[in-house]
Amino acid sequence: MDGAETPEEPLDDLGRELRERVGNEMRQEAELIEQDAATVELRRRRLADIAIELVSRGDIVTVMAGDRSLRGRLIYARGEIASLQAAVGRIDIHLPAGVVLRVDERSTEGGMAPRKGSDTLRARLLELELSNSDIEAWVPTHGFDVRGAIVAVGKDHVIVRDADDAEWILLLLDIAWIRAV
Repeated sequence: MDGAETPEEPLDDLGRELRERVGNEMRQEAELIEQDAATVELRRRRLADIAIELVSRGDIVTVMAGDRSLRGRLIYARGEIASLQAAVGRIDIHLPAGVVLRVDERSTEGGMAPRKGSDTLRARLLELELSNSDIEAWVPTHGFDVRGAIVAVGKDHVIVRDADDAEWILLLLDIAWIRAV
C-alpha cells in the first residue's frame, strides 16, 4: 500500500476490549484490597492512637464528657493522657474516662511532633503535686468539679483539699479531665 492506514481487524478490537476489561477488573480489585487494608488498620487502633494522630495533624477538636465540652487543639498525647490547648489554658484529658472526641476542623498547617511526658493521669497528677499546683478536676460520673490543692496521689485515687478545707477523694477512673489553676 501507499502509506494509507488499513482498517483495524475485528480481532484487534476484541483484543483491546478484553485487555481494557481485564485491566479495569484488576484496578477495581486492587482498590477493594486497599480499602480492606485501611479498614483493618482502623480496627487495630485505640483511642490513644487516634489522639496521637490528632496531635500530629493539628486538628481542632471538641472533647465531651457528661454534660460538659471543651474545644481546642490537641497539643500532646501519650498513653492515656491527651492535652488540649483551650481558651482557659492547657487541659489534661483522661482518655479512658469515657470522653468523646469530635474533629471539628481539619488543619491544613500540620500539628506537633510527639514528645516525652506523662502517660497516665496518675503521673500527671504527681507532676502537679510536686509543683504545688492547685487543680480543677471534672468528674462527669457524679456531675461536679473539684478545685483545690492536691493532698496526695494514691494508686487509684487523688485527694484534693478545696477552699473550704474539705477533702475530696476522687477515683482516678472517674476523672475526665484536669487543669492546673
